[in-house]
Amino acid sequence: MDLLSYFRVLRRRWVLIVVCVILGGALGVATTLFDTKAANQRTYYKATNTQIYDNSQSGPVPSVVNNIDQIAVLVTTGDVPKAVAQAIGSDELGRQLAEQVVTTTNSVTTTLDITVTDPSPKRAAALADEFAKQIEASLVARDTARFNSARDDLQKQLDDLKAQANGFLVQMGQVPRIPDFDTIQRQYDATQNQYYSVYGQLQSLTSAGPPTSRLSTLETAQAVPITEAEYLARLNLGALGENHMQAGNQSNASATNPLVVASSPSLFESRASRGVLGALLGLLVGIGLAVVADRLDRRIRTRAEAEEAFGLPVLAEIPNFTRSQARNRELVAHTRPQSRAADAFRAIKTSVLFQQSASSGDERTMRGVTPIEGMFDAEPHECLVVMVTSASPREGKTTTSANLAAVFAEAGEEVLVVNCDFRRPTIHQQFGVEDVPRSVQSTSVPNVKIVTNVLADPTANPAQIVAAQRQVVAAARDRFTVIILDTAPMLAANDAIETVSVADLVLLIARASVTTIESATRSMEILTRLGASLGGVVLVATDQPTNDYYYYYQRDRLAQRERPAPATTNGSGVTFDASTNGSTTVSDPASEAPRF
Repeated sequence: MDLLSYFRVLRRRWVLIVVCVILGGALGVATTLFDTKAANQRTYYKATNTQIYDNSQSGPVPSVVNNIDQIAVLVTTGDVPKAVAQAIGSDELGRQLAEQVVTTTNSVTTTLDITVTDPSPKRAAALADEFAKQIEASLVARDTARFNSARDDLQKQLDDLKAQANGFLVQMGQVPRIPDFDTIQRQYDATQNQYYSVYGQLQSLTSAGPPTSRLSTLETAQAVPITEAEYLARLNLGALGENHMQAGNQSNASATNPLVVASSPSLFESRASRGVLGALLGLLVGIGLAVVADRLDRRIRTRAEAEEAFGLPVLAEIPNFTRSQARNRELVAHTRPQSRAADAFRAIKTSVLFQQSASSGDERTMRGVTPIEGMFDAEPHECLVVMVTSASPREGKTTTSANLAAVFAEAGEEVLVVNCDFRRPTIHQQFGVEDVPRSVQSTSVPNVKIVTNVLADPTANPAQIVAAQRQVVAAARDRFTVIILDTAPMLAANDAIETVSVADLVLLIARASVTTIESATRSMEILTRLGASLGGVVLVATDQPTNDYYYYYQRDRLAQRERPAPATTNGSGVTFDASTNGSTTVSDPASEAPRF
């Protein structure tokens, strides 16, 4: 098989491959349910809230803290853990919550990472964000308290200076003038200057306003899974009070740092990774099963397989009909003459006529059959009898027979279609006529007549029916130029074998993805043993164009053409009774064969 053949196999077996991929992915995910270690690792989470510290702000009142490391200490000590416990309504003490926190500072970027570990991802994220919120509120409260204290001190100084100044004014206003008036005057001036200085400080402090937070959230907490080892290591640091780390020191001590543990599941331990791995393995298994199944599948799918199985050339590949065409038994060669299917049937006709011309010097006789005298008024002429059969039922021989009759008729041939499958007659449905025994009926296709049943007796045995069919063919040779026999499947009944001797050419019908190599071999053995003249194979229901010429066609490109009503007379002047659906019946009881 070449590369293109393998791609065709994968396209045909895509359902099997998809099922294997889905099963592989599902099994990969299911394996995590039985992996206790992996399940335990996925039950712990950490969440980190990142704060950035603005040390460029400077106010009239110095801040409580001077660097990011001092802030990190306040996160897990003092009133912050207690405030967190109250805010979330936890029964745990603030000290217990602080043991779940590990802070990491970076003096270069002035950032603070507050990382909380917890078995619940939601609680881990909520605690980390709450610790960040409370440390920010705590710093603002501390700075505000210092601001208020400084403001109150300045106000008290102003009040004291004002009282002193008033005291000096009282002394200076005494009459007679006190002896040390000049000294009191100088003290009053000094007090006034000091008052204005303190007043300016108070005004500057008041205009600056209360302090604002110097911390701001850079990134809120998002929970990520961690291993049990990392979870326990972080709790141990909190219990020992060693949960304050610096970014530089952490990298230098990575060899002994207990936090240097994979914080995410190892490769192929998560559900997603195992699902992907299982799907990939399922894809490989599906491809392998598809190739093996195709090797074990004995059904014929391509032209090459059909030619190898039958040992005959494939005359044409008939494309798949649409559902509506198959349901309505549409005669595509007649209703859609520009379609791919119609052109494929013309290819069959051309091949059959070529084989007829190649063997025109051979004498065509019907062994053991004597024509019925007086059945036709036309002069004897050359007639081609084509037998259409298949190995098994439902392979498309009836559809092929009807469409082949239509393409012969459009070329000007006088065509007779004879139903030789008396067990399951369906050829009349293709032409839309009733099953009228012992009659020749006209059809909606000009130049095409049909015999739906050669005998009216439903109790006739197969031998009588086959003999009548042979007589009909013998009698019709002088009237029609092409006779098409729609026979029963060769391996289902013996009727087709009995009819081989009256045919000039036998066409074998094979349906892609239905006909098997074994049935093709058996049918060829029978026909070869009978010495039948084999015309070739017609491959039905293929999904590929029969040749490059079909590139110019589009499915259903042309709307269905309206056909004129069938003529009531033919070229030989034979008149059909409209009351019998355009058929001519034989009233002579001595003969059971229809007259033409």
